[in-house]
Amino acid sequence: MKKILFCLIASGLLWSCSFAYQPTSNDMAQINLLKNQLTAITTGNMKDKRAFYAQIKTLQEQFSWYDQLNYYLDALGLNLITEVNIEKVKTKIIAKQFKQDFFNIYSGGFSQDISTPDSCTGRYNTMDTISFANNFPTALTIATRYRETNCGYYMPANTNGPFQIISKNYWTGQISEAKFIQTIQDFIDFSQSKYQQYKSKLWVKLTYTGFDRTGLVDHAGLYNGGIISWSIVNPINPKYAFDGYGQDYSWAARYWLIPKFLKVVDWELKNSY
Repeated sequence: MKKILFCLIASGLLWSCSFAYQPTSNDMAQINLLKNQLTAITTGNMKDKRAFYAQIKTLQEQFSWYDQLNYYLDALGLNLITEVNIEKVKTKIIAKQFKQDFFNIYSGGFSQDISTPDSCTGRYNTMDTISFANNFPTALTIATRYRETNCGYYMPANTNGPFQIISKNYWTGQISEAKFIQTIQDFIDFSQSKYQQYKSKLWVKLTYTGFDRTGLVDHAGLYNGGIISWSIVNPINPKYAFDGYGQDYSWAARYWLIPKFLKVVDWELKNSY
């Protein structure tokens, strides 16, 4: 897919560099043509649109010196992400009542009001758009990142990334938007592959518009280690899922997966509609 995108753009460019690029009428015509081609390639497929957008961000890092190319990439990227966001808003509205009902049912389990400083919603729109494009609960993306690295915007020294996927070998230190996008996609791909791997034993149904408590416990167990029995995952470390939720886990210093998930849902209802 990356090669397709690169070839589409390169076909409309002359490879020369300018320091203060001014678009021409030919540039605008080429950009409109490319927009139409990308729309045709990705019609109805939000994941592909989002993947092309991620590739655009990577290309912009690689060719930051090339003004004309970056002008094209900016225009194409904005067009793609706008198409995704238009559909996301429609879908988000559909899910609002479900989220409210879910929160009302389960929010009574909070064991205390934990006020740990929280930067997890600072990049909400990015995480929300990627989650939508992959039909994955945004609150679970955020809650897992919170549980693994407290939502720090950096690459941990162990090279496992902000979602601590031990099968990945990332860089360390500073993180860019393109790299952050990559780690979110890797997390969702990793999680959904786990669900598929055990689909004959479990029914994990976690989507952008629907989820259940059992599915969240299953995710915690599959992600952090668990034992599958009676069509449910019993987490080896229950605190990973429950700390801060219920009397048995009332002494947590900060919320872990399930209570954090609920807190994010509550934040979404109050701030993203």
